[in-house]
Amino acid sequence: MSEYKSEYKVWFGRVYEKDSELEVRKSDDLVQSFEESKSEKLDKIPFSLKEAGIRVFGSEEDYYSSLRRTAIQIAEKEIERELKGSERYLISLLKALDELDLGINLFSEKIRDLEEIKIDENTEKFRRIVRDLKKLRRDIEDEINSGVARSMPNMSEIVGGIIAARLIEKAGSLKRLSSLPASTIQILGAEKSLFKAMSRMKKGKKAKTPKHGIIFQHPFIRTLPKSLRGKMARFLASKLAIAARIDYYSGELKEDLFESVKRKYEEFREKSKAKSRK
Repeated sequence: MSEYKSEYKVWFGRVYEKDSELEVRKSDDLVQSFEESKSEKLDKIPFSLKEAGIRVFGSEEDYYSSLRRTAIQIAEKEIERELKGSERYLISLLKALDELDLGINLFSEKIRDLEEIKIDENTEKFRRIVRDLKKLRRDIEDEINSGVARSMPNMSEIVGGIIAARLIEKAGSLKRLSSLPASTIQILGAEKSLFKAMSRMKKGKKAKTPKHGIIFQHPFIRTLPKSLRGKMARFLASKLAIAARIDYYSGELKEDLFESVKRKYEEFREKSKAKSRK
């Protein structure tokens, strides 16, 4: 039988009540005790939580400082847990999208083969299948775009849902992407070309290293002349590096990021037009 009248779970550990006396024990793992104390109803605690906490932390300043640090750790854990779930879902959708593209291409090719022979009932069946697959593809693409917009608003704003999801897939996670330098983000997806070029250079042969990987799919890069694509890719990657960090740590949309990318693209486009007029 316990010698204590009551036991209370609090964010910094346990408080035991014996007669009119309180015994306060600090937890070795504040994050764990914080999470375990969520089930405790604060209005049922017959003592001042702050006063009990000061007894183990030594001062009011240290009490609130520790509470703040612990709350931040809890928030980071929740964000990471949530992101991991949404990232896995988005990557699964992305893979389904790629498989659908393969299916659509195969069926479309089969339709062309059949049409060279004759248009019959089988050709029409394949056409209906392709229409259904294309509709499913649009639905999945919309789901990816909306999912990325919710969990990674800045990356979504800059490069759109599909490219952002591909960058996450290649990096492994948003957390990992947020730690990468812009120069690495710039060539994500072009690793094979990079290794091939490096291998040639080690042998003393001439080789061009890739200037862009996945981000080349963005119209701000691929619609520019080749001479400007590398510069635009570097600028875009630098803003993506910032966007990934903001999305991972706060998730707050910074509209000026996309605006700066758009201005740089328009600057390069005007430069290209001026050059072509000469």
